[in-house]
Amino acid sequence: MSPAQVERPSDGLLATDSESSEDVTSLLPTPPSRPGAGKAGLSVKVQANFFRVNIQGKCIYEYTVSISPEPSPSRGVELFKLLERSRAQEWREFVPFIAHDRHTKLYSVRELPQPLVVEVIEKVGPPPHREHTFTFNIKKNSELNIEDLSKYVFLKGDLEYWNYNTSPVIAAYNLILQKFASSTATRVGGGDEVRSGCYYFKDTEYRSSLPKYLQPQRSLSDRLQAWGGVFVSVRPVRNQLMVNVGLCVSAFHKSRNLGEAISIFRRASHGADPTRFLQKLKVTSQYRGYVTTMRVQEVVDKPPATLRFQWGNENVSVVDYLKQRYNTTLRHATDWPVINVAGKKSPHPVYVPVELCWIADDQLYRGKLEDNEAREMIKFACRKPDDNRVLIDEGLRLLGFSKPNVTGAKQSMPTNVKIDNATLGNFDVTVDPYMVDILARVLPCPKLQYGNRRLDNVKDGGWNTLGCKFVRGAVVESWCVLNVKDGPVQPSTNDLTLESLCKDFEKKCKDCGIVFKGTPMILKTEALPDIQRDAYRRQALAEIHRVIKNWCDANFKRSNGNRAKSSFILVLLRRRDNFIYPGIKRMCDLEFGVHTLHVLIPKLCSTTPSKLDQYYANVALKLNIKLGGVNHLLGEGDVRWLKQKKTMVVGMDVTHPSPGSHVGTPSIAAVVASVDDSFVHFPASLRCQISKQEMIGDLRAMFNERLHAYGGRPGTLPERVIVYRDGVSETQYDAVLRDELQSIKGAFADKYGNSPHPPLTLVVCGKRHHVRLFPAQDQTSNKTGVKDRSGNTLAGTVVDNTITSVFYFDFYLQAHAAIQGHVRGTHYIVLYDENNLGSDEVQQGTYNASYLYARASKSVSLVPPAYYADLACERGRYYLHNFFDGNELDEDRRGSAGSADPKEDDGRLVFNKALKAWGEGVHGNLKDSMFYI
Repeated sequence: MSPAQVERPSDGLLATDSESSEDVTSLLPTPPSRPGAGKAGLSVKVQANFFRVNIQGKCIYEYTVSISPEPSPSRGVELFKLLERSRAQEWREFVPFIAHDRHTKLYSVRELPQPLVVEVIEKVGPPPHREHTFTFNIKKNSELNIEDLSKYVFLKGDLEYWNYNTSPVIAAYNLILQKFASSTATRVGGGDEVRSGCYYFKDTEYRSSLPKYLQPQRSLSDRLQAWGGVFVSVRPVRNQLMVNVGLCVSAFHKSRNLGEAISIFRRASHGADPTRFLQKLKVTSQYRGYVTTMRVQEVVDKPPATLRFQWGNENVSVVDYLKQRYNTTLRHATDWPVINVAGKKSPHPVYVPVELCWIADDQLYRGKLEDNEAREMIKFACRKPDDNRVLIDEGLRLLGFSKPNVTGAKQSMPTNVKIDNATLGNFDVTVDPYMVDILARVLPCPKLQYGNRRLDNVKDGGWNTLGCKFVRGAVVESWCVLNVKDGPVQPSTNDLTLESLCKDFEKKCKDCGIVFKGTPMILKTEALPDIQRDAYRRQALAEIHRVIKNWCDANFKRSNGNRAKSSFILVLLRRRDNFIYPGIKRMCDLEFGVHTLHVLIPKLCSTTPSKLDQYYANVALKLNIKLGGVNHLLGEGDVRWLKQKKTMVVGMDVTHPSPGSHVGTPSIAAVVASVDDSFVHFPASLRCQISKQEMIGDLRAMFNERLHAYGGRPGTLPERVIVYRDGVSETQYDAVLRDELQSIKGAFADKYGNSPHPPLTLVVCGKRHHVRLFPAQDQTSNKTGVKDRSGNTLAGTVVDNTITSVFYFDFYLQAHAAIQGHVRGTHYIVLYDENNLGSDEVQQGTYNASYLYARASKSVSLVPPAYYADLACERGRYYLHNFFDGNELDEDRRGSAGSADPKEDDGRLVFNKALKAWGEGVHGNLKDSMFYI
């Protein structure tokens, strides 16, 4: 079915104040309906962490809440708690029958009297408390007919009901199902409770009922701990309303003295700015004689002894003020900093020494984890499917849902806690306590072609490449080995050993089919200053830059001015470093135009011969594809669907600044595309764009670059285009159709002119979901169905029914086998399709393509074009490493004094500085290669 143009409202997510209502409401193509269920593969029963929601009620009343005087968001949460405890006569009888978002929305199963005004009194400060009166005005907005939802859900995707807006009803039931958890747990995610959320419970009964290895908390470091929580989201799916209950993990601050926490952070990060981990942090202090809760606005990098401010007619230091005003003496008056806790409306800063502050309980950590913390987090989050089944079962209890009464070691652990969720009963809602059963299919593996043999019996998402030669080996004109002398010398890394390691590497590459035309030059840096003396490794990178530049200049002269003859640099590192690696990538990609491969010397020297051979083989995969070789191909029958016409396959993604990045740091967009009918090489276009903008701003120009590169010669254009767009959420689908689709069409107009444009298919890839598949388990015998050695469903499992969208043409595909933990597939949604692809074409074709990932002998979870776009974005982050990591910049980045909005001014300066650092982007020698892999 071709995508017909119908008038329907766009989501307006990207609308600005200057846009008119006509701009926000536009003609958007209706996504294609599902062309029937797929049939390829072997049928198999699985289960998913979805639970049926049964609704008996017929109507819910929606109300809008306003509070006077208007409180801050955090204060509003506390006021809603007071509202629920209010004994006001006209209000108290309705409290058990309401659910709200603690902001502006309230739902009730009973109609509330109108007008309804409720006053609450907040007591603040030490005794005698000051009393503040707030007035809640609860105004009826609408009546939600639940029977309308039934019509929508059970209609099996009839396009007549495409425009039916289920958001109000889904929002209501999200609040209803989350109300119990919201009163007993810490919530993370979203900005309100209308959407999904993760809940972290402090439940001693919960912890005691689980085996030790499944405990919901784990220490990550002296300053952080990991918490395990429960995710919940109501979803309308095919023929049914369900709730998705999953697991989530987050890092939380340990409650400790703030000064100690900052000291720990600075030691671990070698002096990084502590603002990176203090964002939005709440702290408590008692120096005034009572407990005060404050929020950190900024860290002032001056000790209390030297920081001065105006106090009445005196200019005093923070130390003197505390001594005179509160008789408080500081122990770290000269070596610990001060924080500013003034609110946005405060006319002046409010300084508090960090040694007088304690990190409040239950504070989410919003910064970047250090390497050791990230490793501990992975260990904590990585659990087998059977263990996750146990935890999800416990999650049902903690959420207040019905709980199955079953036995068996792999099912629910016993508990003495009886939870009565009165809200569900009052709203006539029940939740089926069993995971939904699904009839899935396991797709057949494709055949693979190497240069000297064909692999016909690939299984379990992996294959052995022993003895295999590349389909086309690259030619190495010249190369060098760079020994980076950073860190302690390894016992077995003398020059002779390094030379022999390089010979072993070269031999392995030749065995795979790569051709070397010369011997490598061995380069060495001087001993680099350690990170304590060179915090951001600027001196170290300057030395590395000197050595590489000298080699490139010499090679340039030897090759008669043709720098393209410099094939690659093999970089030997003694240890991992968060500055050296991205720094080398930046200078070689942007300035010198030469490929780099990095290997860790300890890994080469401390592994067995067989593992070392495999390590070299993996490096050879990267090298060959970087230099234009072809590692392997799909069998002719498995790629036929793509070769019916000249097809260009495209991947698109955007990466955004992290919580610890400098304000104003750009987002980075990547577009990669195939250049021939082997579908192996995907050169990339990269751009910086406005910070945290998800839609690709310069997509038309980037797509033009990819069309120009297709076929390798001017005038060669594809006859059809298939795009895999990674990283957009469901709320952004309309924005993709409104903005990015039109940019692609614009590029077609630029290149094809009046000639027929190629038909286009646009598929969104979603990895950030909480859907997990389990081998089916019989509820009486506890026997499980087909599974792999790790207890997961098999590679190639596809689901296109039961838990899929009501209208969209979507499916879940698990293309890979789990290395560890519980496997997560990818959610694919066909948003636009002029090629009229069938279910089997898209599903089997996407699965087959997952075996073409160039740097592994395994299938991958995300279709390679989208995977490559993600890798290209990550490479772009290296070019702006100091911006993304929140490191100290070379120049002052502060906004101008007296600016109306210093933060906005600061962000603009950072953005412009980042553009300057980005320069012209990737060097011309590399732009037509897969330099990013």
